[in-house]
Amino acid sequence: MDQPQNQTSATPGTIDRLEECVPRRVHRAWTVALGAAIAIFCGLGLGRLAFGMLLPSMSASLGLDYGQGGLLGFANLLGYLIAVLLIPFILPLLKTRATTVASLLLVSLSMLAIALTKSFLILCLLFCFMGIGTGGVVLPTMSVMSQWFYPSHRGLAAGIAMAGPGFAVILVGFVTPQLQPFSGLESWQGGWLLFAVITVFVALLVHALIRNHPQDTGHRPYGRKPIVSSTTPQAVLSRSAKIRLLAHMGLIFAIYGATYMLYVTFIVTSMVDSYELSAATAGGIWAWFGLFSIFSGVLFGSISDRLGRRAGMVVSFAVLASAYLLVGMGGSMPGLYASIFLFGVAAWSVPVIMAASAGDIFGSAHAANALVALTLTFSTGQAMGPVLGGFLAQTSGDFSSGYMSSGALALLAIALVALLKLPTAAE
Repeated sequence: MDQPQNQTSATPGTIDRLEECVPRRVHRAWTVALGAAIAIFCGLGLGRLAFGMLLPSMSASLGLDYGQGGLLGFANLLGYLIAVLLIPFILPLLKTRATTVASLLLVSLSMLAIALTKSFLILCLLFCFMGIGTGGVVLPTMSVMSQWFYPSHRGLAAGIAMAGPGFAVILVGFVTPQLQPFSGLESWQGGWLLFAVITVFVALLVHALIRNHPQDTGHRPYGRKPIVSSTTPQAVLSRSAKIRLLAHMGLIFAIYGATYMLYVTFIVTSMVDSYELSAATAGGIWAWFGLFSIFSGVLFGSISDRLGRRAGMVVSFAVLASAYLLVGMGGSMPGLYASIFLFGVAAWSVPVIMAASAGDIFGSAHAANALVALTLTFSTGQAMGPVLGGFLAQTSGDFSSGYMSSGALALLAIALVALLKLPTAAE
């Protein structure tokens, strides 16, 4: 609210900053963040996380073993990796809104085609295309947060965007067990058809909500405008130092990608095979993960805004390591419930902090390119996780060794974060 009694003693610059921080109505930046959350709801939530819920039904119908299930996950993540390589060329031409909408339509078409085929090789190709669409949704929507928000609120904004997949997991967890065969189609095919229709409507909504840059609507970024000085991260770091820092952060992000993707791909299968739960019960438990994960990005984004990006990553990897080890060490139901809770709470923590860090360290103008480089290593880790987990399970008979390996890698990531030397202004 305005405070006239203080305006006489305030400088024009101070008043200008106060107006940026306390708008008279809801700032357009929050609408963009909402649009990003809705886009990621489909792009990542339905386009990737639904696969883990539909995998048991697909495996039973198509006769897939653990290794083949892992290869389908690999194909999806290979597509994501391709998107990471293409985005630096496509995004400057199409900008955020057009790229996101086109990618959502590609996800929808891929889902439709997946529902209509039972060939394993064709499914691999289609999952690859869907992965390209997922990458084309996540990268632009996460990087545009650096355009619309100053560092003071960047972590929170990225957290809001990453709330979208949580709602998708809830939807998938409750809807998938209720799917029934119809018109000659299996239940999993009906699921992909439903998700394809939802994604088309979401693409239209995202087109209405997202804008490429604050200047397009006569706005300024939301938050406390930072004071530009010689101590800002962009000014402190040399080009070679930025490359080393990017490589270090990329390795940490790759570990997160491998471990998180192994977990989300196979945890429902583990519930059915190792814990001997019904598909409906497993879906209900997985829906609780979705509920917890809604608050994950906002929680850890806010933590990193207040305590620093490095502290936020240490806490997040500690929680993730606990989640992996709980299911890796035994088949007790309390351990499973605790694992789902912990994983949900920290599920989107690392991507949110990485997105915010990219804007902090490299500036809003270069945040997209920095995030692309980070996501390249993240995608490599994601592609390796399901393949490693699938073949470990094929060898041992269950996924315990994969979860234990994920726990060990998460602990390694904590050590790497401790060694990470962020500029003081970005810590």
